[in-house]
Amino acid sequence: MQSIRLLAVLTGTVTLASACGGDGGTPPDENQAPVAVFSAPSCTVGVVCAFTANPSTDDVAVTGWNWDFNGDLAADATTKDASFNFAAAGSVPVRLIVTDAAGLADTTTNNVTVAPATPGNVAPTASFTFVTPNCTAGTPCGFHSTSTDADGTVAGWAWNFGDATTPGETEDVTHTYAAAGTYTVTLTVTDNLGLASTAATQQLVVSAPASQDCTTTGRTAACTLTPSARVTIKITVVSTACELSGNKLEVTAPRQQTAFFNLCNRTPGEEYTVTDAAGAPLVFEAGTPIALKFTGGAAGPTDPPTGDAGIQIDGSYPTWTLNIDDGGAAGTGGEPDFDDVVLSVQATLAP
Repeated sequence: MQSIRLLAVLTGTVTLASACGGDGGTPPDENQAPVAVFSAPSCTVGVVCAFTANPSTDDVAVTGWNWDFNGDLAADATTKDASFNFAAAGSVPVRLIVTDAAGLADTTTNNVTVAPATPGNVAPTASFTFVTPNCTAGTPCGFHSTSTDADGTVAGWAWNFGDATTPGETEDVTHTYAAAGTYTVTLTVTDNLGLASTAATQQLVVSAPASQDCTTTGRTAACTLTPSARVTIKITVVSTACELSGNKLEVTAPRQQTAFFNLCNRTPGEEYTVTDAAGAPLVFEAGTPIALKFTGGAAGPTDPPTGDAGIQIDGSYPTWTLNIDDGGAAGTGGEPDFDDVVLSVQATLAP
């Protein structure tokens, strides 16, 4: 009897252990592979054709796209929305692979009908020039399209600045490079019938800024000037050729103060002396930098869009000239021109 009771206890123990095994939770749902879907648009030779991976789906989210438009099994685009310019007419198999965050993938292929080019239409010719041939990192550079179309008009521009930033889409553009280097700039244009050009390409050398150069961050440009003697500093308006409202020049170090507000409305010859807390001329000891910041103003409702502001500096101690582009009329011919406001910064030996 004693042996039977022991067996019963052991049996119950085993049963209990089996019932309580594991963490007692519900196993997680297994990740489901995505589903690749896209609609085949009707395309024309030489005309940029747009594709979108909608309505591709996944149980969480589609995170990767791989398009093959020419049958070489290499990725021609890796974004949800993509475009391609087909060189020949016919039925072309286009492949899309979508992936999710776990790496699961799905592939679909659709035949896309590519129609012959519009009879008689001649593709435009892309070309461009550098408005700012001596381009400096941190300061806006200008690009001007000189593209032509023999039997129509140029209607679209696609700029690639070679630094993995947002492309430009207007006839003339400005762009600020973050770092020095040699960049491949590319322009492709389309005509009024949608026919695309061959890409025009040029190499642009962007130099590093000098120690006194200004650095652009969007609508502001910051500069540092360093006198080599014990001086006071006076800033004078030399000229203005701008219309934006609210732009200003500030001294940000060694003491914060606004030198000029609404610079477009200032009169040549107006002066500002950098002051101390008591309002007296601030004395800079030798080697003490003066930090300046220009902030571009706002465009009116009928003005062209604004772009990056920038400053080019001429001269050295004791007289510097600040040639300012306020970023107004960005994307129009000749911009940036660095003549919207011209200021003189004069260091005078302190008593």
